[in-house]
Amino acid sequence: MSRRSSYSFIYKLQRIIMLVFFTTNSIALSIPLAMLVVKLSPNQLFPLVITLLAYLILVIVVGSMIHVISYIPFNLAAAFDPIKNDIALGKILTIEQLGERITAFTVQFYNFSFLDITHAYIEIEESGIIGFESNKELDKILKELRMLDKSKALEEITLAGKVSLPERDYQLYILPLWLGDTWLGYMALLSEKRISRFFRRFLMEYEENFLDDQIMHLVRMNKK
Repeated sequence: MSRRSSYSFIYKLQRIIMLVFFTTNSIALSIPLAMLVVKLSPNQLFPLVITLLAYLILVIVVGSMIHVISYIPFNLAAAFDPIKNDIALGKILTIEQLGERITAFTVQFYNFSFLDITHAYIEIEESGIIGFESNKELDKILKELRMLDKSKALEEITLAGKVSLPERDYQLYILPLWLGDTWLGYMALLSEKRISRFFRRFLMEYEENFLDDQIMHLVRMNKK
């Protein structure tokens, strides 16, 4: 516990240093930028206001990206740990239980500006479509699209298209579940906005480092 606390302290300190560095540099760069605009457009307030406003938006966007990139790696491991502990302690014994926990966790954790998962479902050969919330419309869509069979040919997360549900339209992403060369199934992820290829890599790392081995463990245990 003390080691984890020490590592957590160092990580938080690194994030604070990075945040201070980014903020001070952003402020420092705004000064010569403002001077340049004033020099190019003397006695005109409008170009200065527009430039500084555009710069502020850029700083906020970049800052948000840095927040997501720096937040996920450490906090994902710590947040997922209770699920791994419950599997080890025998509190999670079936694929259905694991699927409900994983889908609930995925929606709760991935709640960022650039990586926002609204709904998540898992389907493997040994079970039907599993989720912590029921959605008959989506179940029907996934079965009609034969996503379980199609996911066998996927090696990375793929945009399957737009899905129209009663509440709104979503982007449907299919994340295949592989443990080495063994195909396990897939995870269907719904997002209100498109996820860039850069941030899709975070989801692929999530599958590779957290999901595949836990799912395989439960599959084998239930076959005994």
